[in-house]
Amino acid sequence: MLELDATTDAPVQGWPNAGTLGYQLDSRLARLLRALGQGEHVERSLRMVKALTRGWRDELVSGGPRWRSDITDDQSPFEFSLSLDGSSEVLRILTEPQDVQRPSLRASWQAASDVHEELARYWGAGFAGYERVADLFEPRATDEGVFSVWHSAVIGKPRGTEFKIYLNPAIHGAQDAERIVAEALGRLGLGSPWQAVARNAMQRAGLDQVIYFSLDLADASDARAKIYVAHKQASAADVARALEQCPGFEAEDVGRWCQHLLGSRGPFYDRPPITCFALSRGTLDLHTTTLHLPVRCYAQDDFDIARRVCTLLRFPQRVNYMRALTQLAERPLESGSGLQTYASLRASPGREAVTMYLAPQLYTSGQVREAEAPARFFSWTPSSRVDRAFAS
Repeated sequence: MLELDATTDAPVQGWPNAGTLGYQLDSRLARLLRALGQGEHVERSLRMVKALTRGWRDELVSGGPRWRSDITDDQSPFEFSLSLDGSSEVLRILTEPQDVQRPSLRASWQAASDVHEELARYWGAGFAGYERVADLFEPRATDEGVFSVWHSAVIGKPRGTEFKIYLNPAIHGAQDAERIVAEALGRLGLGSPWQAVARNAMQRAGLDQVIYFSLDLADASDARAKIYVAHKQASAADVARALEQCPGFEAEDVGRWCQHLLGSRGPFYDRPPITCFALSRGTLDLHTTTLHLPVRCYAQDDFDIARRVCTLLRFPQRVNYMRALTQLAERPLESGSGLQTYASLRASPGREAVTMYLAPQLYTSGQVREAEAPARFFSWTPSSRVDRAFAS
């Protein structure tokens, strides 16, 4: 039985050094689940996450990253996301397999094979779809992409254990990304629905770029493939045109969301908005669409971001979101940005959700431990700034 510290929810058995990446990940995961009222699922979630992160768990944070992970701005090799869909809160994690002794794109790819064996054997993951397309994305020794493979998992409340794999369409160069995605979707029987979506999503040559390709690790007819498109230097109107045929994404709504969460209707010259299109063999049609907005680049600080996000949530979700956010934070929310990286809006009818992406900021300097921050960051009295954000 895994023992947790009663005050911090951090695992204590087998963790003599709290400065390791594994300890920092596990303690944050436990705090988040406790904040969401899912504490009974901590032990199962820790076992699941251990399967994804064996290659770097014992690394010391103080030594800095040996491999500069592109998951987060400061190269931390994992990120949480919290999906709030109107009836529940779902916590996910994104991780990168690494060989910290000999880090490289190919080493990460090879480390992923060990992860896959354990996911299949103990957690019911299916790899039939991945095996049909893996050769297209496998890195060569000369490739210089920012990543080769990531994994994500739903943690907390069991939901038939959901895993995804993320692959890099630009692994052999950005010029090949669209071709690789088209071939992968063709092998999966999803080429025709993607062609219909791509006519809008890829209108601006050189500026609308496919950046991620993901697959559900499940051998089921409704397993999804997802294509992520970055819209560089785009305005809200450009993004709306990319989403023109997607239910729930009317042009005025897209403009209003950009104005509210990013402070303007663009163009956005820092990090770009990203659209995500999910296709499923079960429907041979567009399954869901999601708009990801890079809030960290267009807000004063994390408190400002939280204030904006809270206006999109129902009151119970505001409470749970702010509890999770303040439990994850290692510094006052007003001291800077970067803890919340993207806000995503899934407006597909019947599947609406707001998802926040949360970075651990392990290698960011000048952080203040949350327990040492002023008490008002935990205050739920009507006079607190957090409470006023809920009422906005």
